[in-house]
Amino acid sequence: MANIFAPLVALAAAALVSSTAPVSAMASVSASSNGQQQAPEHSASPDEGATSEGPSVDAGGKLDLMCFGGGSANKAAVANAWGWNNAGGYGSATVMGQRSQGFDDQVSLRIQNGEGRVRMPRTMLPPIHGGDDGWFKLKEIQIKPNEITASVAVNALNNPKLRLDRYSGAISISGKAGDYSGRCRRFDPQQAERQF
Repeated sequence: MANIFAPLVALAAAALVSSTAPVSAMASVSASSNGQQQAPEHSASPDEGATSEGPSVDAGGKLDLMCFGGGSANKAAVANAWGWNNAGGYGSATVMGQRSQGFDDQVSLRIQNGEGRVRMPRTMLPPIHGGDDGWFKLKEIQIKPNEITASVAVNALNNPKLRLDRYSGAISISGKAGDYSGRCRRFDPQQAERQF
């Protein structure tokens, strides 16, 4: 029986590998040689984001962002194989792994009074997750002059890292479920006009 399983496992593994070709992210983000996003030089003060309606996010004001981009999500993949030999013996093999699924999506972000939430790409969400209508709480928010960082409370085992470059508008979300990168712009829900 053992001589049946070896080729079956190899066949199932080959089928799984062929379906897991890496998918490149759908949005480009400027990067330095070490793979980290790089902000252009800028000499503006931290209060540059202040609006006529209130203080900047540094001073506890409200920040609403709409981000467009894409990425790749890690999804479970299963391959099965069956085989028989001339002596009437048979066997089967199942190989489990992960495949990369590319996607384009929009991310929304809101920070106010040091607290925040983000609407994650649906493709990156695991089957069991928390959240409220697609919105997830931001933990450990760090608001710095050049960037905003936080972790997203998807569930107890999955807390993707979020990084937002305040000069270029580049956003990245990276965790167990996959990676997302895109560009953000300010968005005022009370003043924005509907597209249709």
